Amino acid sequence: MQPLDIDQITQQHFARIHRAALVLTGNPWDADDLAQETFLVLARQQHRFQGRSSVFTWLYGILLNLERRERRRHGMRRKKLQVLWDNEPSTERTSPAAETAIEVAEWKSSLWAWVRRLPDGQRQALVLRFSEGLAYEEIAGVMECPLGTVKSRIFHGLLGLRRLMNDRGDEVKLLPEHPFEDVTRAI
Repeated sequence: MQPLDIDQITQQHFARIHRAALVLTGNPWDADDLAQETFLVLARQQHRFQGRSSVFTWLYGILLNLERRERRRHGMRRKKLQVLWDNEPSTERTSPAAETAIEVAEWKSSLWAWVRRLPDGQRQALVLRFSEGLAYEEIAGVMECPLGTVKSRIFHGLLGLRRLMNDRGDEVKLLPEHPFEDVTRAI
């Protein structure tokens, strides 16, 4: 197989990978880091691409693996900081102001903020399906799972999302009444 043209692939797919990273993380700074790291992995490990899928689905797989690893690492860091925070004498604590506070606030009030609360498999399947527009078969390739698992994760993700939002008391007009009504599936 021919070596990959990293520059061309980056130009073609960086914006899509960055958008998916932003939806997954909800934070423009983390999304920048995650998207850049995805393409670093591509550059360093291009020999691992075997051509069984398209390059962009392979990149999504890299992105999801990196995001999963980062969430685990962040969870451990958060636990350690919480122990320090709890043991620290009570003082006034403030967070530094974000340069893009409006952007972050908009994301937090968006549907994707609710999606972020779902279990990893459901969250990733919903992002790939509805943010990135991947077909079920492509999602199965990216997530390295059977097609039925993808359908189940999307079904249960939509159902879970509906429950989360209903528990809050929001009117949920954006979600189909029945999660199996994925109207974009027919496209």
